[in-house]
Amino acid sequence: MAASQEGTQLTSQHRRAQLALRATTTNDMKLIWPMFDGSDASYSAFVDAAINMVMARQETSSGLASAYYQRFRSAEGVAGEMIPKLAPRLGSGLIRAALFATGLAGTRRAIGAGQTTAAALDSGLVQAAGAAARLVLDGGRRTVDDTVAADPKAKGWVRITSGHPCAFCAMLASRGAVYKTAKTVAFQAHDHCSCSSEPVFSEGAIPESNRRWEQLWREAAGGQDNQLNRFRRALAEQATQAATDTAPVAE
Repeated sequence: MAASQEGTQLTSQHRRAQLALRATTTNDMKLIWPMFDGSDASYSAFVDAAINMVMARQETSSGLASAYYQRFRSAEGVAGEMIPKLAPRLGSGLIRAALFATGLAGTRRAIGAGQTTAAALDSGLVQAAGAAARLVLDGGRRTVDDTVAADPKAKGWVRITSGHPCAFCAMLASRGAVYKTAKTVAFQAHDHCSCSSEPVFSEGAIPESNRRWEQLWREAAGGQDNQLNRFRRALAEQATQAATDTAPVAE
């Protein structure tokens, strides 16, 4: 975790700003999705509009992360100046492929499974919106990660999850800080993912939640087969127990 209270607040503010951008992206997708009625011709019109929107939102995400990195670095008492490395602009082909694999393919799969066109389009929208949100927020994630890689004062980054992450994200967070000396430092995210990354400037600066995921992983899956499934079950049981503990007692 951040070494300073201000750093902790900045990370929280940055995550909320990125999630607000994700919500805006989802709303934008809902507005332009009706351009697609299930036909190839209508999908082409939709995807052209979606590409422009995703490109613009991704640049916004990168800008938010750039400002966050500079403020966070200062709050952590790191001397000197570091100009953030903005994430590369998304290529239209990458966006087109992601939306094809989710929106168009998802709609067709649903129709093939017997759903009505309306229901299939609803399913396709959810999938396409998830892909669009991932691509948009990857702008911020990539900006932090690339800047960490170029910053001589940074040691790495740590994954910041929601309070109730999926098993995949909690598993990655349980690994602690991703240091620049590691062979693989790229941020992994799935469609609809709400995770972000926080720069690490001192050893041992790991959020408490990540330490909890690390302990749960060690207890539930460490050294066993089917580790992710074991961890997923343990995470679900933990969530169920927490809900039970906080439920009001009937009088």
